[in-house]
Amino acid sequence: MSQLLRILGGVSQLVQTFRLAAKCSPSQYRRLSVVFGMCSELYNAVLESWRGTYLWWREHHPEGEALPGDRSLSHYDRLKMFTGVRGDDPEWERLSVKVGRGVLARFHRAERSFYSRCRAGKKPGFPRFKSRYRWRTVEIPDASASMVVAPNTPSNQSGVWWRLAVKGLPRLRFRDKGGRLAAALGCGAELVELRVVRTPLRVEVHAVVKHPEVDMPDVTPVRPVGVDVGLRHRLVLSDGTTVPACKPDRARIKQAQRKLSRAKKGSTSRRKKARALAKAHRRETERAVQADFRLAHRLVSTYDGIAVEDLNVAGMLKSKMFSKQMSDQRWSSFNQVLEYKAAKAGIRHVRVDPRHTTTTCSVCGHRQAMALSVRVFTCRLCGLELDRDVNAARNIGARAFGPGSGGALPDAMRRTNLRRKTRAVSGQHGADGHRRTVSKVDSNAVNLSL
Repeated sequence: MSQLLRILGGVSQLVQTFRLAAKCSPSQYRRLSVVFGMCSELYNAVLESWRGTYLWWREHHPEGEALPGDRSLSHYDRLKMFTGVRGDDPEWERLSVKVGRGVLARFHRAERSFYSRCRAGKKPGFPRFKSRYRWRTVEIPDASASMVVAPNTPSNQSGVWWRLAVKGLPRLRFRDKGGRLAAALGCGAELVELRVVRTPLRVEVHAVVKHPEVDMPDVTPVRPVGVDVGLRHRLVLSDGTTVPACKPDRARIKQAQRKLSRAKKGSTSRRKKARALAKAHRRETERAVQADFRLAHRLVSTYDGIAVEDLNVAGMLKSKMFSKQMSDQRWSSFNQVLEYKAAKAGIRHVRVDPRHTTTTCSVCGHRQAMALSVRVFTCRLCGLELDRDVNAARNIGARAFGPGSGGALPDAMRRTNLRRKTRAVSGQHGADGHRRTVSKVDSNAVNLSL
Protein backbone atom coordinates (compact mmCIF):
# COMPACT_ATOMS: atom_id res chain seq x y z
CA MET A 1 0.00 0.00 0.00
CA SER A 2 1.36 3.51 -0.95
CA GLN A 3 -0.04 5.61 1.84
CA LEU A 4 2.15 7.65 4.15
CA LEU A 5 1.25 9.20 7.46
CA ARG A 6 3.53 11.65 9.23
CA ILE A 7 2.76 13.14 12.63
CA LEU A 8 5.45 15.55 13.81
CA GLY A 9 4.99 17.86 16.77
CA GLY A 10 1.19 17.76 16.73
CA VAL A 11 1.02 18.34 12.95
CA SER A 12 -0.54 15.65 10.76
CA GLN A 13 0.11 15.30 7.04
CA LEU A 14 -1.76 12.75 5.01
CA VAL A 15 -0.58 11.34 1.68
CA GLN A 16 -3.39 9.50 -0.06
CA THR A 17 -3.38 7.19 -3.09
CA PHE A 18 -6.39 6.86 -5.39
CA ARG A 19 -6.44 3.67 -7.45
CA LEU A 20 -8.57 4.30 -10.52
CA ALA A 21 -9.41 1.68 -13.15
CA ALA A 22 -8.64 2.91 -16.67
CA LYS A 23 -10.12 2.11 -20.07
CA CYS A 24 -7.31 0.90 -22.33
CA SER A 25 -7.78 0.04 -26.01
CA PRO A 26 -5.57 -2.60 -27.69
CA SER A 27 -3.50 0.07 -29.44
CA GLN A 28 -3.01 1.95 -26.17
CA TYR A 29 -1.99 -1.27 -24.43
CA ARG A 30 0.60 -1.96 -27.11
CA ARG A 31 2.00 1.53 -26.65
CA LEU A 32 2.16 0.97 -22.89
CA SER A 33 3.97 -2.32 -23.46
CA VAL A 34 6.62 -0.46 -25.47
CA VAL A 35 7.05 2.07 -22.65
CA PHE A 36 7.35 -0.74 -20.09
CA GLY A 37 10.08 -2.32 -22.20
CA MET A 38 11.98 0.98 -22.46
CA CYS A 39 11.79 1.47 -18.69
CA SER A 40 13.09 -2.05 -18.01
CA GLU A 41 16.00 -1.54 -20.42
CA LEU A 42 17.01 1.72 -18.72
CA TYR A 43 16.75 0.12 -15.27
CA ASN A 44 18.85 -2.87 -16.30
CA ALA A 45 21.51 -0.66 -17.88
CA VAL A 46 21.89 1.44 -14.72
CA LEU A 47 21.90 -1.70 -12.55
CA GLU A 48 24.56 -3.38 -14.69
CA SER A 49 26.82 -0.30 -14.51
CA TRP A 50 26.49 0.04 -10.73
CA ARG A 51 26.84 -3.70 -10.08
CA GLY A 52 30.02 -3.93 -12.17
CA THR A 53 31.58 -1.04 -10.26
CA TYR A 54 30.61 -2.58 -6.92
CA LEU A 55 31.96 -6.05 -7.78
CA TRP A 56 35.24 -4.56 -9.05
CA TRP A 57 35.66 -2.68 -5.77
CA ARG A 58 34.91 -5.81 -3.73
CA GLU A 59 37.46 -7.78 -5.75
CA HIS A 60 40.26 -5.26 -5.05
CA HIS A 61 39.19 -4.46 -1.47
CA PRO A 62 38.16 -7.78 0.10
CA GLU A 63 38.64 -6.47 3.63
CA GLY A 64 35.14 -4.97 3.57
CA GLU A 65 35.95 -1.29 3.02
CA ALA A 66 32.84 0.59 1.90
CA LEU A 67 32.56 1.75 -1.69
CA PRO A 68 33.52 5.45 -1.73
CA GLY A 69 31.12 7.98 -3.16
CA ASP A 70 33.45 9.14 -5.91
CA ARG A 71 33.53 5.61 -7.37
CA SER A 72 29.79 5.49 -7.86
CA LEU A 73 27.37 7.93 -9.46
CA SER A 74 24.92 9.70 -7.17
CA HIS A 75 21.22 9.94 -7.92
CA TYR A 76 21.64 13.54 -9.04
CA ASP A 77 24.49 12.55 -11.40
CA ARG A 78 22.32 9.87 -13.01
CA LEU A 79 19.46 12.32 -13.50
CA LYS A 80 21.81 14.83 -15.09
CA MET A 81 23.35 12.17 -17.34
CA PHE A 82 19.93 10.90 -18.43
CA THR A 83 18.79 14.41 -19.32
CA GLY A 84 21.87 14.81 -21.52
CA VAL A 85 21.65 11.51 -23.41
CA ARG A 86 17.87 11.10 -23.84
CA GLY A 87 17.97 13.39 -26.86
CA ASP A 88 20.03 10.82 -28.77
CA ASP A 89 17.18 8.28 -28.61
CA PRO A 90 14.03 9.27 -30.56
CA GLU A 91 11.82 7.01 -28.42
CA TRP A 92 12.91 8.60 -25.16
CA GLU A 93 12.74 12.06 -26.69
CA ARG A 94 9.06 11.50 -27.47
CA LEU A 95 8.44 10.57 -23.82
CA SER A 96 8.21 12.94 -20.91
CA VAL A 97 11.52 13.26 -19.08
CA LYS A 98 9.70 12.45 -15.82
CA VAL A 99 9.11 8.87 -16.97
CA GLY A 100 12.88 8.24 -17.09
CA ARG A 101 13.35 10.04 -13.80
CA GLY A 102 10.82 7.68 -12.23
CA VAL A 103 12.92 4.70 -13.39
CA LEU A 104 16.06 6.24 -11.87
CA ALA A 105 14.21 6.99 -8.64
CA ARG A 106 13.14 3.35 -8.46
CA PHE A 107 16.75 2.19 -8.90
CA HIS A 108 17.88 4.69 -6.26
CA ARG A 109 15.46 3.12 -3.76
CA ALA A 110 16.78 -0.35 -4.59
CA GLU A 111 20.37 0.86 -4.16
CA ARG A 112 19.65 2.44 -0.78
CA SER A 113 17.90 -0.71 0.38
CA PHE A 114 20.95 -2.78 -0.65
CA TYR A 115 23.33 -0.58 1.35
CA SER A 116 21.01 -0.55 4.37
CA ARG A 117 21.02 -4.37 4.40
CA CYS A 118 24.81 -4.31 4.19
CA ARG A 119 25.04 -1.96 7.19
CA ALA A 120 22.64 -4.14 9.18
CA GLY A 121 24.84 -7.20 8.62
CA LYS A 122 22.19 -9.06 6.63
CA LYS A 123 22.69 -11.01 3.43
CA PRO A 124 22.15 -8.10 1.05
CA GLY A 125 21.40 -9.69 -2.31
CA PHE A 126 21.77 -7.59 -5.45
CA PRO A 127 18.69 -5.94 -6.99
CA ARG A 128 17.24 -8.13 -9.70
CA PHE A 129 17.28 -7.43 -13.40
CA LYS A 130 13.80 -6.80 -14.79
CA SER A 131 12.50 -8.20 -18.04
CA ARG A 132 9.93 -6.22 -19.97
CA TYR A 133 7.25 -8.67 -18.80
CA ARG A 134 8.07 -8.13 -15.12
CA TRP A 135 7.98 -4.35 -15.38
CA ARG A 136 4.44 -3.36 -14.48
CA THR A 137 4.59 0.27 -13.32
CA VAL A 138 5.40 3.57 -14.99
CA GLU A 139 6.16 6.12 -12.27
CA ILE A 140 5.86 9.85 -12.88
CA PRO A 141 7.34 11.71 -9.89
CA ASP A 142 6.77 15.43 -9.36
CA ALA A 143 3.49 15.20 -11.24
CA SER A 144 1.47 18.33 -11.88
CA ALA A 145 -2.29 18.77 -11.70
CA SER A 146 -2.39 19.41 -15.47
CA MET A 147 -1.48 15.76 -16.11
CA VAL A 148 -4.99 14.67 -15.08
CA VAL A 149 -7.72 16.46 -17.00
CA ALA A 150 -11.10 16.62 -15.27
CA PRO A 151 -14.32 16.03 -17.24
CA ASN A 152 -16.48 18.91 -18.51
CA THR A 153 -13.46 21.12 -19.18
CA PRO A 154 -12.40 22.83 -22.45
CA SER A 155 -9.73 20.16 -23.06
CA ASN A 156 -11.98 17.25 -22.04
CA GLN A 157 -15.59 17.37 -23.21
CA SER A 158 -16.50 14.02 -21.64
CA GLY A 159 -19.11 14.10 -18.93
CA VAL A 160 -17.67 11.42 -16.61
CA TRP A 161 -14.25 10.34 -17.90
CA TRP A 162 -10.98 11.87 -16.73
CA ARG A 163 -8.01 11.93 -19.08
CA LEU A 164 -4.34 11.22 -18.48
CA ALA A 165 -2.24 13.87 -20.26
CA VAL A 166 1.44 12.87 -20.10
CA LYS A 167 3.77 13.38 -23.05
CA GLY A 168 4.41 10.10 -24.88
CA LEU A 169 1.89 8.03 -22.90
CA PRO A 170 -1.52 7.12 -24.33
CA ARG A 171 -4.35 9.38 -23.19
CA LEU A 172 -6.00 6.84 -20.93
CA ARG A 173 -9.46 7.62 -19.63
CA PHE A 174 -10.55 6.72 -16.12
CA ARG A 175 -13.49 7.40 -13.83
CA ASP A 176 -13.37 9.01 -10.42
CA LYS A 177 -16.12 7.02 -8.71
CA GLY A 178 -17.59 8.91 -5.80
CA GLY A 179 -15.71 12.08 -6.75
CA ARG A 180 -12.95 11.40 -4.22
CA LEU A 181 -10.08 12.65 -6.37
CA ALA A 182 -11.97 15.79 -7.39
CA ALA A 183 -12.88 16.47 -3.74
CA ALA A 184 -9.27 16.06 -2.60
CA LEU A 185 -7.90 18.35 -5.30
CA GLY A 186 -10.67 20.85 -4.58
CA CYS A 187 -9.75 20.93 -0.87
CA GLY A 188 -6.21 22.06 -1.59
CA ALA A 189 -4.46 18.70 -1.93
CA GLU A 190 -1.38 18.61 -4.15
CA LEU A 191 -0.80 15.95 -6.80
CA VAL A 192 2.72 14.63 -6.14
CA GLU A 193 2.97 11.43 -8.18
CA LEU A 194 1.22 9.48 -10.91
CA ARG A 195 1.57 5.80 -11.74
CA VAL A 196 0.29 3.71 -14.62
CA VAL A 197 0.10 0.15 -13.33
CA ARG A 198 -0.49 -3.02 -15.35
CA THR A 199 -2.27 -5.64 -13.23
CA PRO A 200 -3.53 -9.10 -14.28
CA LEU A 201 -7.10 -7.76 -14.28
CA ARG A 202 -6.83 -4.24 -15.67
CA VAL A 203 -4.74 -1.15 -16.26
CA GLU A 204 -4.93 1.31 -13.37
CA VAL A 205 -3.99 4.95 -12.85
CA HIS A 206 -2.72 5.69 -9.33
CA ALA A 207 -2.87 9.33 -8.28
CA VAL A 208 -0.91 10.19 -5.11
CA VAL A 209 -2.00 13.44 -3.45
CA LYS A 210 -0.60 15.19 -0.38
CA HIS A 211 -3.06 17.01 1.83
CA PRO A 212 -2.13 20.25 3.60
CA GLU A 213 -0.74 19.98 7.11
CA VAL A 214 -3.38 20.12 9.82
CA ASP A 215 -2.87 20.88 13.50
CA MET A 216 -3.96 17.87 15.53
CA PRO A 217 -5.42 18.94 18.89
CA ASP A 218 -4.53 16.71 21.81
CA VAL A 219 -8.04 15.66 22.82
CA THR A 220 -8.68 12.85 25.28
CA PRO A 221 -10.76 10.16 23.51
CA VAL A 222 -14.27 9.70 24.81
CA ARG A 223 -14.83 6.28 23.25
CA PRO A 224 -11.41 4.57 23.17
CA VAL A 225 -10.85 0.91 22.43
CA GLY A 226 -8.00 -1.56 22.66
CA VAL A 227 -7.53 -4.12 19.88
CA ASP A 228 -5.90 -7.52 20.35
CA VAL A 229 -5.13 -9.75 17.36
CA GLY A 230 -5.19 -13.53 17.34
CA LEU A 231 -5.83 -16.70 15.38
CA ARG A 232 -9.09 -17.94 16.94
CA HIS A 233 -10.51 -14.46 16.35
CA ARG A 234 -8.93 -11.99 14.00
CA LEU A 235 -9.62 -9.08 16.36
CA VAL A 236 -10.83 -8.95 19.95
CA LEU A 237 -11.87 -5.54 21.25
CA SER A 238 -11.72 -4.38 24.84
CA ASP A 239 -15.52 -4.19 25.03
CA GLY A 240 -15.83 -7.90 24.20
CA THR A 241 -16.62 -7.56 20.50
CA THR A 242 -14.92 -10.18 18.34
CA VAL A 243 -14.16 -10.32 14.62
CA PRO A 244 -14.10 -13.83 13.12
CA ALA A 245 -10.83 -15.14 11.76
CA CYS A 246 -10.20 -14.82 8.03
CA LYS A 247 -10.64 -18.01 6.05
CA PRO A 248 -9.62 -17.29 2.46
CA ASP A 249 -11.45 -19.22 -0.24
CA ARG A 250 -8.70 -20.49 -2.51
CA ALA A 251 -10.81 -22.93 -4.54
CA ARG A 252 -10.42 -21.01 -7.81
CA ILE A 253 -6.69 -20.53 -7.20
CA LYS A 254 -6.21 -24.26 -6.64
CA GLN A 255 -8.22 -25.12 -9.73
CA ALA A 256 -6.22 -22.68 -11.89
CA GLN A 257 -2.96 -24.02 -10.43
CA ARG A 258 -3.88 -27.61 -11.29
CA LYS A 259 -4.70 -26.61 -14.86
CA LEU A 260 -1.39 -24.78 -15.17
CA SER A 261 0.60 -27.75 -13.86
CA ARG A 262 -0.94 -30.01 -16.53
CA ALA A 263 -0.16 -27.65 -19.42
CA LYS A 264 2.87 -28.21 -21.62
CA LYS A 265 5.77 -25.88 -20.87
CA GLY A 266 6.35 -23.22 -23.51
CA SER A 267 2.93 -23.65 -25.10
CA THR A 268 0.37 -20.95 -25.79
CA SER A 269 -2.12 -22.79 -23.59
CA ARG A 270 0.27 -22.61 -20.65
CA ARG A 271 0.61 -18.83 -21.03
CA LYS A 272 -3.17 -18.48 -20.99
CA LYS A 273 -3.46 -20.65 -17.91
CA ALA A 274 -0.70 -18.65 -16.21
CA ARG A 275 -2.67 -15.45 -16.84
CA ALA A 276 -5.80 -17.10 -15.44
CA LEU A 277 -3.89 -18.07 -12.28
CA ALA A 278 -2.56 -14.53 -11.90
CA LYS A 279 -6.10 -13.15 -12.22
CA ALA A 280 -7.37 -15.55 -9.56
CA HIS A 281 -4.64 -14.45 -7.14
CA ARG A 282 -5.35 -10.79 -7.89
CA ARG A 283 -9.10 -11.17 -7.29
CA GLU A 284 -8.51 -12.83 -3.93
CA THR A 285 -6.06 -10.09 -2.91
CA GLU A 286 -8.49 -7.33 -3.86
CA ARG A 287 -11.29 -9.00 -1.90
CA ALA A 288 -9.07 -9.14 1.18
CA VAL A 289 -8.01 -5.49 0.83
CA GLN A 290 -11.61 -4.32 0.45
CA ALA A 291 -12.60 -6.33 3.52
CA ASP A 292 -9.78 -4.63 5.46
CA PHE A 293 -11.06 -1.19 4.45
CA ARG A 294 -14.65 -2.03 5.42
CA LEU A 295 -13.58 -3.33 8.81
CA ALA A 296 -11.31 -0.32 9.44
CA HIS A 297 -14.16 2.00 8.47
CA ARG A 298 -16.43 0.45 11.08
CA LEU A 299 -13.82 0.76 13.81
CA VAL A 300 -13.00 4.37 12.96
CA SER A 301 -16.68 5.29 12.71
CA THR A 302 -17.46 3.84 16.14
CA TYR A 303 -14.46 4.80 18.31
CA ASP A 304 -12.46 8.00 18.64
CA GLY A 305 -9.28 6.36 19.96
CA ILE A 306 -7.79 3.05 18.78
CA ALA A 307 -4.86 1.28 20.43
CA VAL A 308 -3.13 -1.68 18.77
CA GLU A 309 -0.09 -3.84 19.50
CA ASP A 310 3.22 -2.88 17.91
CA LEU A 311 3.99 -6.42 16.77
CA ASN A 312 7.01 -7.61 14.81
CA VAL A 313 4.90 -9.55 12.34
CA ALA A 314 7.82 -10.24 9.98
CA GLY A 315 9.74 -11.89 12.80
CA MET A 316 6.69 -13.90 13.88
CA LEU A 317 6.21 -15.26 10.36
CA LYS A 318 9.70 -16.77 10.42
CA SER A 319 8.45 -19.37 12.88
CA LYS A 320 7.23 -22.69 11.50
CA MET A 321 4.33 -22.69 13.95
CA PHE A 322 1.11 -21.14 12.59
CA SER A 323 2.93 -18.94 10.06
CA LYS A 324 0.33 -19.65 7.37
CA GLN A 325 -2.57 -18.94 9.73
CA MET A 326 -0.95 -15.67 10.82
CA SER A 327 -0.38 -14.67 7.21
CA ASP A 328 -4.06 -15.30 6.41
CA GLN A 329 -5.15 -12.82 9.11
CA ARG A 330 -3.23 -9.94 7.42
CA TRP A 331 -2.34 -8.25 10.72
CA SER A 332 0.30 -5.91 9.31
CA SER A 333 -1.71 -4.91 6.23
CA PHE A 334 -4.84 -4.28 8.24
CA ASN A 335 -2.96 -2.17 10.77
CA GLN A 336 -1.65 0.04 7.95
CA VAL A 337 -5.17 0.50 6.61
CA LEU A 338 -6.48 1.24 10.10
CA GLU A 339 -3.77 3.83 10.73
CA TYR A 340 -4.54 5.50 7.41
CA LYS A 341 -8.30 5.58 8.04
CA ALA A 342 -7.76 6.95 11.55
CA ALA A 343 -5.57 9.76 10.22
CA LYS A 344 -8.15 10.55 7.56
CA ALA A 345 -10.91 10.74 10.20
CA GLY A 346 -8.74 12.75 12.60
CA ILE A 347 -8.78 10.30 15.51
CA ARG A 348 -5.91 8.89 17.56
CA HIS A 349 -4.20 5.65 16.56
CA VAL A 350 -1.60 4.44 19.06
CA ARG A 351 0.83 1.52 18.91
CA VAL A 352 1.75 0.09 22.31
CA ASP A 353 4.34 -2.36 23.57
CA PRO A 354 2.77 -5.84 23.36
CA ARG A 355 4.84 -7.42 26.14
CA HIS A 356 2.90 -8.95 29.04
CA THR A 357 -0.47 -7.68 27.83
CA THR A 358 -1.93 -11.19 28.08
CA THR A 359 -0.44 -12.22 31.42
CA THR A 360 -1.23 -8.98 33.31
CA CYS A 361 -4.52 -8.46 35.14
CA SER A 362 -6.44 -5.54 33.65
CA VAL A 363 -7.93 -4.67 37.08
CA CYS A 364 -5.16 -4.95 39.68
CA GLY A 365 -2.07 -5.21 37.46
CA HIS A 366 -0.91 -8.55 38.87
CA ARG A 367 1.29 -10.50 36.43
CA GLN A 368 1.30 -14.28 36.34
CA ALA A 369 2.57 -16.98 34.01
CA MET A 370 0.03 -18.63 31.71
CA ALA A 371 0.22 -21.45 29.20
CA LEU A 372 -0.97 -20.65 25.69
CA SER A 373 -3.63 -23.35 25.95
CA VAL A 374 -5.34 -21.54 28.86
CA ARG A 375 -7.95 -19.27 27.26
CA VAL A 376 -9.49 -17.82 30.44
CA PHE A 377 -7.47 -15.41 32.57
CA THR A 378 -8.01 -16.00 36.29
CA CYS A 379 -6.20 -13.51 38.50
CA ARG A 380 -4.70 -15.12 41.60
CA LEU A 381 -4.73 -11.81 43.45
CA CYS A 382 -8.13 -10.20 42.87
CA GLY A 383 -9.99 -13.19 41.43
CA LEU A 384 -10.86 -11.62 38.06
CA GLU A 385 -12.10 -14.17 35.52
CA LEU A 386 -12.06 -12.90 31.95
CA ASP A 387 -11.39 -14.14 28.46
CA ARG A 388 -7.66 -14.08 27.82
CA ASP A 389 -7.92 -11.97 24.65
CA VAL A 390 -10.38 -9.48 26.13
CA ASN A 391 -8.05 -9.00 29.11
CA ALA A 392 -5.18 -8.32 26.71
CA ALA A 393 -7.28 -5.83 24.71
CA ARG A 394 -8.14 -3.94 27.90
CA ASN A 395 -4.47 -3.74 28.84
CA ILE A 396 -3.65 -2.43 25.37
CA GLY A 397 -6.28 0.28 25.68
CA ALA A 398 -5.11 1.21 29.18
CA ARG A 399 -1.48 1.54 28.07
CA ALA A 400 -2.48 3.92 25.28
CA PHE A 401 -5.14 6.08 26.93
CA GLY A 402 -4.69 5.59 30.66
CA PRO A 403 -6.28 3.34 33.30
CA GLY A 404 -9.89 2.51 32.66
CA SER A 405 -9.72 3.48 28.99
CA GLY A 406 -9.95 -0.07 27.73
CA GLY A 407 -13.05 -1.13 29.62
CA ALA A 408 -16.38 -2.28 28.25
CA LEU A 409 -18.68 0.22 26.59
CA PRO A 410 -22.48 0.13 26.76
CA ASP A 411 -22.91 0.30 22.98
CA ALA A 412 -20.21 -1.87 21.51
CA MET A 413 -20.51 -1.13 17.83
CA ARG A 414 -22.94 1.13 16.02
CA ARG A 415 -24.11 0.29 12.54
CA THR A 416 -22.12 2.17 9.94
CA ASN A 417 -23.40 3.63 6.72
CA LEU A 418 -21.23 2.22 3.93
CA ARG A 419 -23.06 4.03 1.14
CA ARG A 420 -21.20 6.53 -0.95
CA LYS A 421 -22.17 10.21 -0.79
CA THR A 422 -23.82 9.72 2.60
CA ARG A 423 -25.12 12.77 4.42
CA ALA A 424 -25.27 11.14 7.85
CA VAL A 425 -22.17 12.34 9.63
CA SER A 426 -21.01 12.52 13.19
CA GLY A 427 -19.94 16.14 12.90
CA GLN A 428 -16.23 15.48 13.48
CA HIS A 429 -13.87 16.75 10.81
CA GLY A 430 -10.97 14.57 9.71
CA ALA A 431 -7.36 15.52 9.15
CA ASP A 432 -7.98 16.22 5.47
CA GLY A 433 -11.40 17.85 5.72
CA HIS A 434 -13.40 14.63 5.51
CA ARG A 435 -16.05 13.69 8.04
CA ARG A 436 -16.53 10.46 9.87
CA THR A 437 -19.65 8.76 8.48
CA VAL A 438 -21.88 7.12 11.08
CA SER A 439 -25.52 6.36 10.36
CA LYS A 440 -28.17 7.66 12.74
CA VAL A 441 -29.56 4.37 13.96
CA ASP A 442 -29.93 2.70 17.31
CA SER A 443 -26.75 1.84 19.18
CA ASN A 444 -27.25 -1.92 19.30
CA ALA A 445 -24.22 -4.16 19.22
CA VAL A 446 -23.58 -5.72 15.84
CA ASN A 447 -21.22 -8.35 14.54
CA LEU A 448 -18.18 -7.13 12.64
CA SER A 449 -17.95 -10.17 10.43
CA LEU A 450 -17.70 -9.33 6.75
